[in-house]
This record gives sequence, C-alpha cells and structure tokens, in this order.
Amino acid sequence: MNTLGTIVIAASFSLLIFSFFQTIYGILKQDRKAIELGRVSLMANFFLIGLAFLILLTQLLRSDYSNYYVAMHSSEHLNIFYQLTAVWGGSSGSLLFWNFLLNFFIFVVLWQTRKAVHDRIPVMNAILAVLAMFFSFLAVFFGDAQPFREFQPAAAAGRGLNPLLQHWAMIIHPPILYVGYVSIAIPFAIAMSALVTGQLSQEWMKFIRRWSIFSWFFLGTGILLGSKWAYEELGWGGYWAWDPVENASLMPWLLSSAFIHSIIIQERRGMLKFWNMVLIILAFHFSLLGTWITRSGVLEGPHSFSKSTIGTPFIILIGLSFFFFMGVVLYRREQLKPERNLEAITSKEGSFLLNNFLLVMGCLAILLGVFSPLLYGTEFRAPWFNSWGIPAGILLLLLMGASPLLAWRKGADAVFFATLLKPFLVGILGAGVYILIYSNLFSRDAYSYGDILAEVYSVITVGLGVFVFAGVFQEYYRGIKARKEANPDENVFVAGTRMLTKNKRRYGGYIVHLSLVLIFIGYAGNAFKQNTSIRFFYDITPPQGEEIVYKSADKGILGNYQIVAKSLKIKPISTGSVGDEFLIQNTIVSQEAMYEIFLGTKTLPTLTTERRFYPQISHLSGGFETHIPTSEPAILSRVKEDLYIQLGAIEHADLSGENPDLPMAYMDYMFGAKDLEERISLYSQFPKRIVANLEIWVNPLVKFVWAGSLLYFFSGLFILLPIGEGKKK
Repeated sequence: MNTLGTIVIAASFSLLIFSFFQTIYGILKQDRKAIELGRVSLMANFFLIGLAFLILLTQLLRSDYSNYYVAMHSSEHLNIFYQLTAVWGGSSGSLLFWNFLLNFFIFVVLWQTRKAVHDRIPVMNAILAVLAMFFSFLAVFFGDAQPFREFQPAAAAGRGLNPLLQHWAMIIHPPILYVGYVSIAIPFAIAMSALVTGQLSQEWMKFIRRWSIFSWFFLGTGILLGSKWAYEELGWGGYWAWDPVENASLMPWLLSSAFIHSIIIQERRGMLKFWNMVLIILAFHFSLLGTWITRSGVLEGPHSFSKSTIGTPFIILIGLSFFFFMGVVLYRREQLKPERNLEAITSKEGSFLLNNFLLVMGCLAILLGVFSPLLYGTEFRAPWFNSWGIPAGILLLLLMGASPLLAWRKGADAVFFATLLKPFLVGILGAGVYILIYSNLFSRDAYSYGDILAEVYSVITVGLGVFVFAGVFQEYYRGIKARKEANPDENVFVAGTRMLTKNKRRYGGYIVHLSLVLIFIGYAGNAFKQNTSIRFFYDITPPQGEEIVYKSADKGILGNYQIVAKSLKIKPISTGSVGDEFLIQNTIVSQEAMYEIFLGTKTLPTLTTERRFYPQISHLSGGFETHIPTSEPAILSRVKEDLYIQLGAIEHADLSGENPDLPMAYMDYMFGAKDLEERISLYSQFPKRIVANLEIWVNPLVKFVWAGSLLYFFSGLFILLPIGEGKKK
C-alpha cells in the first residue's frame, strides 16, 4: 500500500502542475475551454488526495508496520479512536490531513463558482492550484512530509501515539483547528484574485464574508478546545501558557477578527479597502507561519513536532507569497482609496478602526514574543505577555461594549445620553458590587498577599463585562420594541426570535461578544488564583492483588480547603480496549492518589489524581524502552472556583538521593517474577516509606471560561448556518 500511496501523491502533484498551466494558458489566451479543463483537473485532485488519506487511515487501522509513519505514531495496542487520530499525531500525517482539507475546500469553492464567468475566477483557481501544488510537492520530494515512506524490513512493533494526545479533546481539537487554519486560504484566494485582476467591486466582499467567518469560527473553537485539553491533561493548573504554538494559532485568529470587523466598514461606508487587503494577506500568511513554527523545529513547545527539513521550503513560500501580494496591493493602491474619510474618531467606524489597531498590534507583539529566543537570546514568558495583554484586552472589552452603542459618522458625545449612559452606569454599579463582595467570595490564603494591580484589573474587567451585557440588553430591548410596533401581533419571544434570525450579523454578533465577555470574566479570576505544594508521607501496606498500596493520614490546608491524604496506589492500566491481557507493551503504570476534601466543616467529593507512565516500545525489537510520564489532574469544579490537584514527584522519606523509580520497580514486580518467592522479593524492593508531593491550585471563575467557550461555539454556529435565512430569489 505504500507504493500505491506514493503513486497517488505523485499523480496529485502532476495533475496540479497540469491544472496550473492550463489555467494560466487559458487566462493569457482567453481560452475558456483551457480554463475549464484547469478547473476540472483541480477539482479532481481532491479525490486523489482523498484516496491517499484513506490509504493512510487503512494502514493505521491495520497496524501496517511496513509504513514508517505507522510504526512511529501508532500501535496495535491503541484503541480504534487513537489509531485513527494518529493520522495527525506526526508531521507527515498532519500535512497529508492539511492537504486533504485544503483540496476539499478548493473543491467546494470551485463548485460554488462553477457558473461564474468573471475574469477573477481563473486567477483564484491558479492561486489555489499553486498552494495545493506546494503541499503535494512536499509529500513527493521531502522525506519528513512523505506519509508513505517504507520501513524495511517492517518494524517489529509500533512506538505508539504520544500519550499527551491520548485525550478526548485531541480527537476533535486538531481537526477543528486545522479547518480554521486551512480554510483561510479560500478568502485569501478570492481577495487576491480580485486584487490581481483589478475587479474590486463590492460583489467579492459578499462571497468572502462567509468564508472568513467560517475560518474565524473554527480557529476560535479549536483554540478554546485546546485550552480545555491543556487544563485537563497537562496538570499545571492553567489553560493558557503563551506557548509558541498556542500563539501561532492565536495570531491568525486575531487578524481574522480584525478583518471580519473592518469589512463591515467597507460595506457600509466604503472605507478601509487598502487595509482590508493587507489584513487578509496577513491572516493567511500567519496561518502558514503557524505551520512553519510547528514543524521547523526553530521553536519548541508541547505542541510542536521535531525539527524537519520542510521548514526551509515553508519559509520560502511564506516570504515569496507575502512580498508578491503586498507588492500587488501597493500597485493597486489608487483603486483601493476610501470613498469617504473618517468624520469622528469616536464614531462607530472610529471604534472599529481602534479595534483593528489593538488586534493587529497585539498580534505583532505576540510575534515578537514568539521569536524572542532568536531575537534576544531569551524567551519572553507569561508575565511579559500579560504586562501588555491584560491592558489591551481591557481596552478591547471597552470597545466591544461601546461599538454597538455608537452611531455611524457621529461622535460619542452626540449619542452618549441616548445610548451609552445607562449601560455605563450599570457597569459602574456592577464593578462596585464586585468590589464589595470579591474579598469574601474567593478562598484566600491567610499567609498570602494579593496583587493589587491584578485586583484592579479584575474589577475593571468585571465592570466592563457588566457594561457590555447591559449594552447588549439595551440593543435587544430596543430592537424587539421596534419590531413589536411594526408587528403588533407578535409576542416578545416571537419578535425577538425573528429579529435575531433576520439580522444574524448584528444580533448574532452581539451574542459572540457576550461569549467573549464570559471568557474575559473567567480570566479576571486569575487575580485571586492560589497555588501551593504540600508533601504527604505514605507507608506501604501488604500487597493487594496487582496493586502496591501506600497509606497516609496527613493533612494539608490551602485557603478554606483542607486536603486529607488517604491512599496512593501503583497499579496497571491497559492502553488497549477493556479486557486486554496485560503485557509489557500495553501496560501503563498508574500512580493513583486519593484525597478527602473538606471546605470548613463541609465534606466535598473525594478527588483522585494520577501520574501515568506510558510504555515506549522499540520499533526494532518490539521490547520495552522507557516510560513517558503524563499528568491526570483531579478537578473539583464549583460555580465560583475550581480546586485543582495534581500528584507530583515521589521521593524517599528522608528526602535524600534520587527519587525512587517506582514505575520500573512495578514493571519488574508485574512481569519479572517467575514464582511467588521471586514476587515477594521484588515487592520488598519498594521503599517502605515515601513522600508524595501534591500540587494544589484554587482557580476562581474558571467555569466562566468554559461557559463562554460553549456560547462562542453555539453563537458562531448560529451565524454560520443558514438558520432563518430565506432563499434568495
């Protein structure tokens, strides 16, 4: 099957070359038949790449170890879901997945434009053919991008999927994020075709808008899912670390957000035409830059792949494409002049422009932070990002609340009393109430001192959040009132529903704003976040079946919480389906610790946290090599805060020497004993007393982050889907 897959990829590359030159020939000679042949062959490439993708999936399911990618990223001991998701667990597989998605979107947009005869359509086809050709080129000529490399002789076993990816969110997070990354190519190609041909009428904006919202929606959803994965899987008590690859996905989302807002101004006021072209160019190239960061090996992070040879062609493509299209923008600058000038900086269009400025400056600041190790020899960490990111976010929150209440062309002073005053007063009241209650609302450590600046930021954020909610409520109230006056037979619910569905861009956008407000309020809780580490002593007990059990009765306190240690078990977990026989190759060693939790005199649910040690198998011998540790935190989630605990390192009771290698000792105990006597001997090798470190966090308002994430998903989906949209005549 490797040979078949390689032939299919080579055929794809050849077909794309043919499509590109046919399209260029048709453009130059104005030959419609040549253009049509180029279009059809470009659409046909989707089926070739789809076949290649299906071949790789089949090899993963069959554990075909003659395939290098399968041997390095999968195993017969994985369950079927992780065998399938291994397709994006490595560089060449994820690039094939990227290629598949790209060609799917190309197929869709070419089908949408099949009846269009505009001169810009063939140029769009040529741009997309070049982009698709690049990914097939990588898969043909670069070993790191070849998903069908032979492994001869066939590997003895698969090394398995990265344990960090063996999580429910990783089944859906990467493909959703990839959809956002890849689909940016479509609005980019549409915009650049209009730019190259000089056909810059407003018509192209209607076509590009839905594709832009589509990309923005999936990028945002993917980022939020990644935050959920980081919170539940990495065991560090947080959901955003300003990791280079996290930032790589955030940057095109910020630019897409700016573009979606600024095209509103172009449609309504004929302004920002030049700026919008620059924005879509930046958004597309930053999506490619994120791919380059992930795969070049220049920067490292928990999401990145190992260093590969494809970094060079990627950065060459990014550079050539960026400077070429920026040159075309400059060439067309006379045609991109605004139809009107900005009349008031505090008008609606002025607030949108300031919103754009903050988003783009934030993106460039993140870019500086991402490349700080190369530029300054030191990595800029979370405090640096937060030092400017929090004030910038607060300003964005202010604009989010004010922009819907401002008027076109008029300054804020002209509408302040009519639209801004009431929400502003409600926001001040909300901030005042929050000031009165927050000191008693969150669990506080009596021995710690708060960060005054962080608390001020938290109060401002909550106050602005209330301001946004009040403003949106006012807009909905006025909209429903106006509709009821025009349609007296409608009740409030019907009027509100029809108002929402008939003007989804406006009123659906307000719901998106509310989702972001909830997320910001969740972030504001970090001002009161607490973290500590507590050591608990454990004593070994007689063996209980296959488990090694330690007991403790030690107690620890953080804020209002009391944590009582109970047991610490070392036990086996199978990597495969339920009922599998335990083997060295499929046995995860789990260190599982249970803790009773008390809040004052109230007993809360018992929490169980783990450290799991996954077997790393030699693909040459099929034998055990080493363990890969992962964290499995326990989270007690309450409305106002989460209690988050994670078992840490285990040490000797006297805290001297190296930490005991309990996973290897357990593997010997589990698989090394030939008889009962030898098993008892191996049991005696376990230390009689140990110290287990427990990392504890109290994370206030985290539920708001996840509630906002859900609202973002449903509101974005509502805007995207043709709900309530009548058929156009």
